[in-house]
Amino acid sequence: MSSPIRKSATRQDWVALARRAFQSNDLRAAKVAYIEALNQDRRNGQLHHELALTLAALAEIDDAAIHFTRALRFKPSHEEAARRLSRLLARFAISEPARLDPFGLKAALGASGIDTQPVAETALAHLSAAERELERALHEVAAGQADEAARKLLLNRTADVLKSDLLMSALQAGIVMNPWYERLFTALRRVLLLEVAPDRFQDRALYAFALSLLAQVWNNDHVWAETEAETKAIEQIAIDKELLFAGDLEMARRLLLCALYRPLESVLAPDDAAKCNGIRPKPLRDAVQGYLINRDEERRAAREIPRLAPITDEVSQRVARQYETNPYPRWQSLHVSRPGAMKATLTRYFAPERLAFMDGSFDVLIAGAGTGKQALQSALAYGPNARVLATDLSAASLGYAQCAARRYGVTNVEFMVVDILDLARIDRQFDIIECLGVLHHMADPWAGWRMLLSRLKPGGLMYIGLYSATARANIRALREQPDYPGPDCDDQTARNYRAQLLNSPAGTPGADLAISRDFYTLHEFRDLVLHPCEQHVTLDEIARFLDENGLVFRGFTLDPLVLQAFASEFPQSTWPGALSDWKAFEQARPRLFEAMYRFWCERLPAV
Repeated sequence: MSSPIRKSATRQDWVALARRAFQSNDLRAAKVAYIEALNQDRRNGQLHHELALTLAALAEIDDAAIHFTRALRFKPSHEEAARRLSRLLARFAISEPARLDPFGLKAALGASGIDTQPVAETALAHLSAAERELERALHEVAAGQADEAARKLLLNRTADVLKSDLLMSALQAGIVMNPWYERLFTALRRVLLLEVAPDRFQDRALYAFALSLLAQVWNNDHVWAETEAETKAIEQIAIDKELLFAGDLEMARRLLLCALYRPLESVLAPDDAAKCNGIRPKPLRDAVQGYLINRDEERRAAREIPRLAPITDEVSQRVARQYETNPYPRWQSLHVSRPGAMKATLTRYFAPERLAFMDGSFDVLIAGAGTGKQALQSALAYGPNARVLATDLSAASLGYAQCAARRYGVTNVEFMVVDILDLARIDRQFDIIECLGVLHHMADPWAGWRMLLSRLKPGGLMYIGLYSATARANIRALREQPDYPGPDCDDQTARNYRAQLLNSPAGTPGADLAISRDFYTLHEFRDLVLHPCEQHVTLDEIARFLDENGLVFRGFTLDPLVLQAFASEFPQSTWPGALSDWKAFEQARPRLFEAMYRFWCERLPAV
């Protein structure tokens, strides 16, 4: 330890020692001192948080997560603990999730300004490890007995695990991205529809779980497949809206069941929100009204988004139609960065003098902003000095983004419907251009990139994302299969095709897609597998384009552990690494750039 301490030391003594040790980077001494302090004050949320920070710095990931959850148990409003926990869980899988504090996980799911998705996934992992009922049910699912497992949990009584606040919070706050959980929840939905007696819906616990399941299918855009029996049962449901609005409980039950399978708009019109005041029970009324109001606000916002010019390119028109119908992605939560934090992040890629422009006002273009998650994160992280223009082909997607901007109080971003091919019409140059996941959906990605360059100031910075030909080989093979339904298939066909892939034997085309994070919502599945235009590129092609257009590669945005592995394997390839070496690195790890190549580059200032 950095200094001796009396055996009779107080909690304050240990805390002071721990903080001094942490500040001097004596992490092991800090760990010991924090543990001693907590032995005297086990319910101190701040001390659990500080110990968690120390453990994370020591790469003791499981223990760090445990103490972040304990910090939140004892201090549920600890926003920094929730943020740190979310970021940690986004990077690492927890080997013993049962040890996490469930109350802390639930507090994190209710926190604002964090990405709740990794917390929701970890909460489900915790429940499957800690709750015997759920563990048994998932074993039955794995044995092909999903319906039987669902009946035991729901048919005649509502199992305790389905009453879990943590389970319901996870379903409401995130997306189920586990195939075994999906099979179980799909079976539970099926039993609710086909087998649970109407009078069972008087059970408040059952109703609460059903509403959480409803939140989940809204989150995943009704991606789950259904049997013929379910389809037939849904088609036979008749809802008398007059009785529904008058508070009839049977009509409410029917609405709930129908909404578990079909978009609410198939039953209720957007202007029905005001008429829903009489729906009973109140939790269903609140859910339905909230949904209708949000969708109506998105539609209104979409109509207000300015358009630069009509979209005339044929491929752009096809892509726009997909995203008008399926705004992508319908994200649930956002990591809110400290204003101006992006400048510190960019010092990893650019010399400090190259970032001096960020001390004054500067202009940022987010080309292909979609529903705005990247645009809002960037606008917040660049800070109030940034004037951000976010463009997309789809007004519906930008309407979603505009509503989210209002919700998060982001005021330094404006939205516009623009085809990248028409950017020359904008009389504006940008210091930074971000374009992720867009160029590869153009007929000629390189022409699109050159158009972006025409809007980049001399010495400007670019953040580019392009599909890897290596990583997307599985998608290419899938598109060549005779049963590939194509991008114009209806939602039911898309769901059935996805279910076919989910249940395919290992080694068959598409069977590996269940590990993709884009597999678990309908809009993301369409973008992943059923896109009307998709181009793949190689690192050689990227290197050639950079060279021909006066751009310099400044580094991939990858997990630090991946960057460390590259540096170890190619010690002579100094940061950011030669693209030829990255090519060899990728060949040994074909899924490395599964999402896409994401990298920073710059146009050097004129001499």
